[in-house]
Amino acid sequence: MLIFRLGPRTYRVEKQWARLPQSISLDGISAVSVNTKGQIMVLRRSDPFMLLFSKEGELLSHWSNESIIDGHYFRVTKDGRVLVVDRDHHRIVAFNTEGEILQVIGDYQKPGKLVALFNHPTDVAVNANGEFFVSDGYGNSCVHHLSPTGELIKTWGKQGTGNGEFSIPHSILVDEKDQVLVADRENNRIQIFNQSGEYLNEIKDLYHPMNMFKDNDGYIYVTDQTPRLNMFDSEGELIGRCRTFGFFGHGVAVDEANDIYIAEMIPDSITKLVRLS
Repeated sequence: MLIFRLGPRTYRVEKQWARLPQSISLDGISAVSVNTKGQIMVLRRSDPFMLLFSKEGELLSHWSNESIIDGHYFRVTKDGRVLVVDRDHHRIVAFNTEGEILQVIGDYQKPGKLVALFNHPTDVAVNANGEFFVSDGYGNSCVHHLSPTGELIKTWGKQGTGNGEFSIPHSILVDEKDQVLVADRENNRIQIFNQSGEYLNEIKDLYHPMNMFKDNDGYIYVTDQTPRLNMFDSEGELIGRCRTFGFFGHGVAVDEANDIYIAEMIPDSITKLVRLS
């Protein structure tokens, strides 16, 4: 049994959490999150593209759609929609709770030019008004702010190392203070903006940050390529670290019980960190 501490909390490690039939594997997983039913959702870069598990690791169902070719990250909204970033199709695809497409933003036949949306986007976040913020991503180095219906409100950022500049904006998060956090991967930092794109601050002391998740207590969890899981308080102060158990953790999520799920790569697996009282 592996026990470790992360900030003020202690956890037990479950390496072989997911239980799968032989016909389905975890190969190509990229992200993990928790839906409004408390189920653990795992995104894959193959078909079926989404796997739904109980908290105990039992596979409950899966979603298939051959048009989703490269799911990078996804976001579950408060009303239950699942927003998948289909990176190599240059689009955001919104699904209902049954895996049916509700909305598509972007056109796979028309990838964006520099600064135009989208060119291999990486992640999406939603504010309290239902507006989208998209980190864009591999072909671009910017953030797009969109209306709930997908119209562009504003774009900010460019390639570089200065404030408001990016080198692979890899993940994005809107917090309870209406701040927009962007994991600026190759610049080894998280930049923090207001929703108009004004630079506010940054979190350093990271190595290629990958994904971010903020729990109900205000703690921010960041996977990076050290490989490790970093824990920050709501003000961005580092309060804990532990290693991950693959080559690096690509995705991270936290459920209502404060258990942590890490989408590991090389080898592909889901590690569950069970919080101990």
